[in-house]
Amino acid sequence: MTSEHIYKFFADYIYKHSGIYYKESDFYRLDSRLNTMMKSLSCATVEDLHKAYTTNVTKDMHSLLINIATNNETYFMRDNKPFLTLVNKVIPEILANNKSLTKLSIWCAGCSTGQEPYSILMSIAHKCTPDVLTKTEITATDISTDALSKAKKATYDGLDVQRGLPAPLLVKYFIKESDEAWRINDTIRSRVTFGEFNLLTDNFPASKYNIIFCRNVLIYQDKDNRKSILEKFYKALVPGGVFFMGSGESVIGLGLDFKQEIIDGTLVYKKPA
Repeated sequence: MTSEHIYKFFADYIYKHSGIYYKESDFYRLDSRLNTMMKSLSCATVEDLHKAYTTNVTKDMHSLLINIATNNETYFMRDNKPFLTLVNKVIPEILANNKSLTKLSIWCAGCSTGQEPYSILMSIAHKCTPDVLTKTEITATDISTDALSKAKKATYDGLDVQRGLPAPLLVKYFIKESDEAWRINDTIRSRVTFGEFNLLTDNFPASKYNIIFCRNVLIYQDKDNRKSILEKFYKALVPGGVFFMGSGESVIGLGLDFKQEIIDGTLVYKKPA
């Protein structure tokens, strides 16, 4: 049985480097992650694993722990409403208010294995005029290097494409490489730039993005970190920019400057123009 001090060490390490918070009552959730790390590093016991991380943490060991600690649950068109609101109302409003806009800049933060940024682009390609896709550029970031590796490959298996992806979009925007491999076509793929980014410690750009998606990510942060990150997202938006969170997330009680608005049943957060 894992000792309390070992649980606390790894929980503190994860919190310090990612902001992901494990309460003492949730320490048991680390068991499977510690077992995976033991196998990867050929440690016979959890005590050996603990000793390795308290003696000399290499870059690969750090990446292994952060990759395992993050929750990369995602799928295409997850909670479909935000994508419909984006293409039917949000993007048309932004373009109408910015007639000279030549680049629609979107940040997809906590992009995991890429389904969300690709869903955004497929929605734009499917519902908007061709020129909108041409001027759209997405920056997609995540803390997990493993997740980003899959996202960059843009190749998904049968289970991936069966979860949430309408058949017409699969036919139109994917290339079938084998019975169990579908790759996003280059028209969609070319509009995304993937990169590693730590929401807790990295520097946010100022007034850069028209739209930011960060859904089902901040739920794993404590209140103080959540407020700090959201303040930086606010500054990263251009005036009039729009921020999307997950349906189970909110800014209530955080004292932020976002203006809340419900559009077609989707709660969005705006930076006043």
